[in-house]
Amino acid sequence: MSPSQINLTRGSVIVFEGLDKAGKSTQLELLRARVSTETTLFTHMPSGLTDFSRQLYALLETNCPESGLARQLTHLASHSENISKIIDAARTGSLVLDRWWWSTMAYGWYGGDVPNTGLSESAFRDLIDCIWAPVTASIVFLFLTPREADLNNVDGVADGYRTLAARHTGNVAYVPAHSPEETHDFILEALRDAGLATVHHQ
Repeated sequence: MSPSQINLTRGSVIVFEGLDKAGKSTQLELLRARVSTETTLFTHMPSGLTDFSRQLYALLETNCPESGLARQLTHLASHSENISKIIDAARTGSLVLDRWWWSTMAYGWYGGDVPNTGLSESAFRDLIDCIWAPVTASIVFLFLTPREADLNNVDGVADGYRTLAARHTGNVAYVPAHSPEETHDFILEALRDAGLATVHHQ
């Protein structure tokens, strides 16, 4: 029996955020398999939707700059390159983001060396807000339980995510450490409860 179709509410912005190796990619693929890609845009940030940002992200993965600030500014350049397409997708359909600006803060500020560069937190946030202010998340699924070790999950990152979640005025769903199938069910229930998805049984 094929899985039922999921329709995401027009204008919804659904964010998958959190630590590396915590199950985000698995859940994104499970959701993608049941959602119409004609009305829903899935994208990973900062690789994004353009050749420029994909090539830039590939460069970062193979030749990371020594400066943490340089890395985060490169991410923000990719974000800026894609933001108009992201805004259009949220206006005309629904949008599912694999990482939001929270990653920039969590890995760059709370768990990175950006604070050591002399740039203030408010100035760093201003840079981020210049790009992301037009995009408001309808719900943020926060993954904070890695299923295996990852060198990127340094001290401060998880607490940084919790700080951002506590400051967020919208809907944040902490994703429990269940099996992939149980986690998928949790996400669908959270989407339905928030009025962001309907399930059509086939």
